[in-house]
Amino acid sequence: MRSSIPRPGGGIGRHAGFRIQWPRGRAGSSPAPGTINSIPFAVEPLICWHKVEAMKKLNYLRLSFLATFCLYLFTGCPGKKKDPEAPQEPDEPSVEKTQDILPEGEPYTVPELGMQMTWIPAGNFLMGSPPSEPGHRLEEEDLHNVVISRGFWIGTYEVTQKEFTSILDGENPSTFKGPQLPVHKVSWQTAMEFCKALTEREKFAGRMPEHWHFILPTEAQWEYACRAGTTNVFHFGNDEEALEDYAWFSANSKTGEAGTSRPRNVGEKKPNQWGIHDMHGNMGEWCYDWYGKVYSPDGSVDPITEKASDFKVFRGGTYTDISERCRAAHRNRVSPDTENPWIGFRLALMRKYFE
Repeated sequence: MRSSIPRPGGGIGRHAGFRIQWPRGRAGSSPAPGTINSIPFAVEPLICWHKVEAMKKLNYLRLSFLATFCLYLFTGCPGKKKDPEAPQEPDEPSVEKTQDILPEGEPYTVPELGMQMTWIPAGNFLMGSPPSEPGHRLEEEDLHNVVISRGFWIGTYEVTQKEFTSILDGENPSTFKGPQLPVHKVSWQTAMEFCKALTEREKFAGRMPEHWHFILPTEAQWEYACRAGTTNVFHFGNDEEALEDYAWFSANSKTGEAGTSRPRNVGEKKPNQWGIHDMHGNMGEWCYDWYGKVYSPDGSVDPITEKASDFKVFRGGTYTDISERCRAAHRNRVSPDTENPWIGFRLALMRKYFE
């Protein structure tokens, strides 16, 4: 850009896009009124449109770059799927607050009822089974990583007939009677009714934190608790010969001359590494989920199968099953109104994140 020093003797000078017209007069004349620094002048602004337009375009490019940078900074690259909110290895203790009502991170016994609950820490695990595992079902048990983002309690034992009749008034529906036998011949709806009634009782007694409830475990929670940090066929290993030490199933549940299989009192067999009994056999156990043949995608966080069929899932070997059906990965399904003498349930206690 060219510029010239104004000449007091008159003439035209140029500076910063303006044309400066100096009034002509005699040299050495007195300053005229309205002058600056005793130099008479008159300014006639002439906008250089080509320069203004160039500056406009430059400013537009600057603003566009700034806006794009802020968008990427706060929302990430467009088209990139965000990572799950829950961490792959969640910190413990979990962030679920119990208002100091429940002993989070420790075993818990439901007051008056005497029901024992085992604390399950947050974490991740491989759900399903490899194709090489005996009894593996193609697609239905495909291995995939699952994140359990929050700790929860699960029943140390299956719900007993004594516990069931203490909460729900009415006749014991079980075929085989006994206070410490697992309750059975209960539908999924009846099991959920028990959960709701126990939750309401504990809330009324001031022993249930806000937003917490008793509920059936999800299928993922059930298998996570069953495996107890292992990746074997059974939580104790791969040797089915040792199953008799941990479960009641068809090979050891028969009684009498007729050899009729029947359930046994809860807790008579060895527990898994987290102290939970009868996960591989005694009674099949209702889960919250609807049955879906294909699991959620790998890396799922707290997966729950919404209604993908007319069946509900139940897990765990039963006293009528062969060893292959007692595996940690084995899945079962029936309609939710089913009342079979080999299906009962086990409770979970957790903060609500589904209804």
